[in-house]
Amino acid sequence: MPKKIVFILCCIGIVSFFLSVYQRKPTPPCLNADEAAFSYNAYSILKTGRDEYGALLPLRLKSFGDNKLPLFTYLSVPFIAVFGLNEWGARAPNAFLSLLFPFVVYLFTQELFGRKKVSLLAALLSALSLGLHIMTRQAHEGYLAVFLTTTSALLLLRTLKKPSFLHLVLFILSTACMLFAYHPGRLFAGLFLIYACVFSFVAKRRSSGVIAILVLVIGLFSLTDIAYKPERPASLFFFNNPGTALKVQELKTEGGIRYLYNPILVGLKDIVAEHLSYYSPQFLIANGDENTRFGYPGMGIVTPVEYVLFFAGCYFLFRKKEKSRYFVSLLLLFAPLSASLSWSKGSLTRSLFLLVPVLVTASYGAASLWESMRPGTGKKIALAGVMGLFLLFQAFSWDFYLFHYSKRLITIHSWQCGYAKVADFVKQNYDSYDTFYVSKSIGQPYIFMLFYLKYDPATYQKQASLSKTDQYGFGQVDRFDKFIFEFPDPATKRPKTAIIGSVDDFKGAKYQPVSETLKTVDVNGEPMFRILP
Repeated sequence: MPKKIVFILCCIGIVSFFLSVYQRKPTPPCLNADEAAFSYNAYSILKTGRDEYGALLPLRLKSFGDNKLPLFTYLSVPFIAVFGLNEWGARAPNAFLSLLFPFVVYLFTQELFGRKKVSLLAALLSALSLGLHIMTRQAHEGYLAVFLTTTSALLLLRTLKKPSFLHLVLFILSTACMLFAYHPGRLFAGLFLIYACVFSFVAKRRSSGVIAILVLVIGLFSLTDIAYKPERPASLFFFNNPGTALKVQELKTEGGIRYLYNPILVGLKDIVAEHLSYYSPQFLIANGDENTRFGYPGMGIVTPVEYVLFFAGCYFLFRKKEKSRYFVSLLLLFAPLSASLSWSKGSLTRSLFLLVPVLVTASYGAASLWESMRPGTGKKIALAGVMGLFLLFQAFSWDFYLFHYSKRLITIHSWQCGYAKVADFVKQNYDSYDTFYVSKSIGQPYIFMLFYLKYDPATYQKQASLSKTDQYGFGQVDRFDKFIFEFPDPATKRPKTAIIGSVDDFKGAKYQPVSETLKTVDVNGEPMFRILP
């Protein structure tokens, strides 16, 4: 790679890293339960070699009963060792990956089109992407999965086009890591297998080694699924949504063609509609994820300029008969599948990889439009206008995310804020109380106590106990040490006990304590917890 290209990519990587750490303290507004779980398990593995439940170097993290895939936690171990068990240490892995991601996007785009300007533009768009950086700014496995999926797609193309032992080994390692990063990896591994088979048949090249080893890797990963029996992915599957059954029953009650009203047909119809919605301006430009932990109404994940250029890119891909057009199309069509098969709607986390082929195609569209225009002043004016609009939309998106998003009340609640201050109260008064009652009404309180108190993992492993999982695939921890995770009637409070509950817990209590006795924990002026000492 020429030194000039390396220098430009280093500058783009620095921009990406800056956007992943700038204003990190207020945005996001706090740490959520999943972030605390990944990080505390990394801390536990660092200290003991075992997860919070005492499992030695597990291939699944029991965590809340959702059996999290473990790669993000293992990647977090060195960062927790350097930065400590805190919010910065928890989110450092994705910040580090944001520095490298533009390089991967450049190489991937270069492999597709072999055009340096298109590849550099794609790298720049990925570095500026709010949709991608929403995930880099928190400890979530989604960004790691996108990094590995892009890397695997790149190495697959290289392995098929120019077979070599090095390319094959790197592809298999990357794909294996992808499988252990996030649940959509299963689907992409299957897609890569299908593409390798089709490529081998159409191109009449021997790719049996790639196919056989990929089948072996997928098979070995499947054995870990059988061993750990993760319930969370199944609970998210669309056909397991109780709403689908209710919808079918309602349709049957109202009459009509009864043969149409069964969970499979109704579900398939809704899945297709949901899948197509991920390409809509409502999702990509206007609202993003419906979960306000990952999106907000009006906070789009691409700009209107990128959206228009994306469709231009799709047009030029087929007009110019690019060799890579079918592979890009497959990625575009396949990318939201993990999200559309889930009953949760408008999910950025499960469809995050979609942004990669969208931005790559938009970059190709921008270059193709530029080349199709006649030289002259009008061409320069058009370029200036497009760039101005792009920067304007980027400024609006980033301004809202950095300076307004974290102050919205719905955001504060969806992020389960306030536990850091609750933990401060516990630290200051730990020796003064025999029991701390902490309500379960906000998230998973036990993991926040473990995280913020830096509770000794070896000590906790002896006490760790999780209840049976519910219909959503989550269990509960009822107690450990001095903590009991329930909200008792304040009237029954005994000496040397403290009751910590949400504002709504105390409002709903039959006995209302004198307000002067309550301590309020607020975040940006919004009361989240009340403490009855």
